[in-house]
Amino acid sequence: MWSAMSTSQEVHNKHQVVQERYRLCGSCGNFCGVSENQVYCIVCGEKLMEECPQCREPIVYPTARFCPVCGRLLVQVQNLP
Repeated sequence: MWSAMSTSQEVHNKHQVVQERYRLCGSCGNFCGVSENQVYCIVCGEKLMEECPQCREPIVYPTARFCPVCGRLLVQVQNLP
């Protein structure tokens, strides 16, 4: 059975922007695409995060130091001497 609601949803879905998702190392700031299937950072060995630990927003900005939704610090990089 056809309905206007299902047609509207289909049109809306066709126009959504698909954003690449990333995994981010909270220790050194290294990142990789989710499609690369890495679980641990290849630079420092820490487990990579795919979403903000506080609000669960997916990471779509690979160089972000802070979550764009809740503002939580994502990367704890120390200044090198």
